[in-house]
Amino acid sequence: MEVQVLLATPKKIMITYQKAQFDEKAIARLIELSKQWVDEDSCFGVIANTKEDLKEPCFVAIENDLIIGYVFGHFYELEKKVAYLEIGTKCFEVDELYVVPEYRSKGVGAKLFSLIENEAKKEVNYLTLATPNKDYKQILKFYAEKNEMVFHSALLFKDLNK
Repeated sequence: MEVQVLLATPKKIMITYQKAQFDEKAIARLIELSKQWVDEDSCFGVIANTKEDLKEPCFVAIENDLIIGYVFGHFYELEKKVAYLEIGTKCFEVDELYVVPEYRSKGVGAKLFSLIENEAKKEVNYLTLATPNKDYKQILKFYAEKNEMVFHSALLFKDLNK
């Protein structure tokens, strides 16, 4: 499935969205992007992916034959009760959603999120996400406000050795 979107930016950009093909070129680019994400230092504890970390379903955003963003996750069943969801509830968890910095706030992440959400909807009723992003305001704006996820809980910490 391919969807093409023209972004309103100073230069015209043609972005194609599709299910990822895990060929060697795509795998290398996805690993490269995860290393770039680590280097940004925008999340706590993020480590670069290996080939084994990449999962299906996975969707990518491509411009000029170069992957500029991706999202992937996995299906699972709850092992303990969470809020109003019972043990055994089938869910889909978004493991990673990344867009290179120059394409952020242009709808690329929202489109990727929509694609993975529609894929998950075929098999489950609940989509979950945990993120170690250091900018909680950005997370709430993107996931809660724009993508209608419900805030469930927060894990806060303070380094007492600083």
